[in-house]
Amino acid sequence: MLAYARSGGTLLNRCIAKMPNIIMLSEVNVEALCPSSCNTIKEQAMKWYRINLKTDGFINNIKELYDYCEKNDKILVIRDWTFGSFVPSKYNDFNPSKRLSTLISISKFFPVTPFALVRNSIDVWLSFQASPRTFYDTKLTYLNEFIEHLIKKKIKIFRYEDFCKFPVKTMKSICKYTEMSYSSDFKKFSDYTNVTGDTDLPEYSRGIKKGGIGELSRRKTYKDFADEIDKNTLSKKINKLLHY
Repeated sequence: MLAYARSGGTLLNRCIAKMPNIIMLSEVNVEALCPSSCNTIKEQAMKWYRINLKTDGFINNIKELYDYCEKNDKILVIRDWTFGSFVPSKYNDFNPSKRLSTLISISKFFPVTPFALVRNSIDVWLSFQASPRTFYDTKLTYLNEFIEHLIKKKIKIFRYEDFCKFPVKTMKSICKYTEMSYSSDFKKFSDYTNVTGDTDLPEYSRGIKKGGIGELSRRKTYKDFADEIDKNTLSKKINKLLHY
């Protein structure tokens, strides 16, 4: 599962993980360690699923979990921390690979069905400005590079807005594409806390506060700035790539 920051990844993460027979890792990345709590594969496996991994190393940990899922009729879902691969920060020595590194790495050893969740780039930009964390993507340069990689690699794309408007239909589409078994349990996600992301912030995002799945109105403070955002960022180009 690939999702850029502020694009609804935490919501979809919680919904998928709430369904039966899913083992889900949250915001892990082969080349950078997310600063959230419970941020390693070993920690998540033990704390969230009571699975004690014996090996060390990203791929070895994935292999152990994959074998566990194979033996116990479960599906392993990995939510990549795409920030670590595309945005220069201290977590990647300010030298990100600018590639879908986690996907590339695990695809060498395991059968993988990748998919992405995207959001209107104007709303991504606005959410950046309201976030307690600074993402250093004021021009949406790194989001643009991420989206270009999705298009180039022909990754199946789902829209955050569609999921909010038509959650059942969209989740069924995701499940059909990935061969996960659909369950309406995903709608009970609000009590699911085994996740990193917005739930780790000092103050919850609007989506988390909402407590359910539904459309969020564009932030009113910035609503009139949409044209300015288009002029001064790569928003228009990104939205064209995504057919918004």
